[in-house]
Amino acid sequence: MAVLLPEIIKRGIRARLASAAAVARITPPQSPSAALYFADPLTGLIGTRLKNPGLPIRRMTRTMFVAGRCAVIIRYAGERELGILERRKFLRVYLVIDDHLGALDPEDGLPPDYRQRLIAYRDGFMRKLLPFVTHVVAPSEEILAPFKHKVCLRLDPAQCHGTGGLAHHRRPRGLDIVVAATRSHLQDVTFIADMVADFLKARPDARLTTFLNGHAPRVLRNLPNAEHLPMLGWERYRAFVAEHRFHVALAPALDTAFNRARSYSRVHDHAAYGAAGLYSQQPPFSGVVTHDQSGLLLRNEPLRWREALQQLADRRDVAERLAAGGQNLSRRIGSRMRVQNFWLRELELAAPASPT
Repeated sequence: MAVLLPEIIKRGIRARLASAAAVARITPPQSPSAALYFADPLTGLIGTRLKNPGLPIRRMTRTMFVAGRCAVIIRYAGERELGILERRKFLRVYLVIDDHLGALDPEDGLPPDYRQRLIAYRDGFMRKLLPFVTHVVAPSEEILAPFKHKVCLRLDPAQCHGTGGLAHHRRPRGLDIVVAATRSHLQDVTFIADMVADFLKARPDARLTTFLNGHAPRVLRNLPNAEHLPMLGWERYRAFVAEHRFHVALAPALDTAFNRARSYSRVHDHAAYGAAGLYSQQPPFSGVVTHDQSGLLLRNEPLRWREALQQLADRRDVAERLAAGGQNLSRRIGSRMRVQNFWLRELELAAPASPT
């Protein structure tokens, strides 16, 4: 039975993902950035041409929203969004962007094809878009710096998941570890991959879950206690987060300008999983996480990460304490009301009526 258990776990995860996919197919597609910076905090105010068209904000496309004479574009636009901007003369156009497009070079730590896609967008279609843009919104000053001729506004992401419980920390089971990273973090994960593989071999009762699928570092593939799921669409990912709990979550980050300018949204993922967060000791995490209270801030030395994993495997009470601290942090810095109020002011909308 012990030999079959990992495969049983994998089958269960795949079945739940298939169920989440069925739900996602009947709901409009949503991007993580749209949810984090706009759509979730403004739920109840957004309609479409066919559904609740009388609401004050209309969703025009996957990445574009309109409120009166204001338009909001989340990260990327294409010909459809550009056509709307050309046909309608908006008073203000907001571009929400959470990638440091000014820090794309071979030292940025990104996969080469990912970097090239960002460069192609920055040097191509974005040049067509920027003449329409009046305001740029981003989670860091570094991202905003190249847009000095626009109105630049700081906005940090909201917590878009429910807060996970912590009872799993008190159950007698092996350490469940998650790396909630996309392929843009592949080189960051590779940096600690040998250490994680050694830990998993030494602790066969521990389990690792990533969303890197076939892109996972070679040393982590084919381990019986590692599962590399495919990258999930936003709604499927939210369903997964709502259903799964982990003890520890890893967020390594190489010291690059691109990484330092990222948002701290990973803190919200870890809180939702009910996990103790392990973070590289640098921005954006060093600006919000308090070491040994709301997570662990670690130097980019694999041995430090191995020691931290070992500590939390042996001291579940410490892992639970850090997870609780991370959840308190996420609630404090991830307020949806804060993000909602930002947009109500910018779009000159009235606050929604409180439910009675």
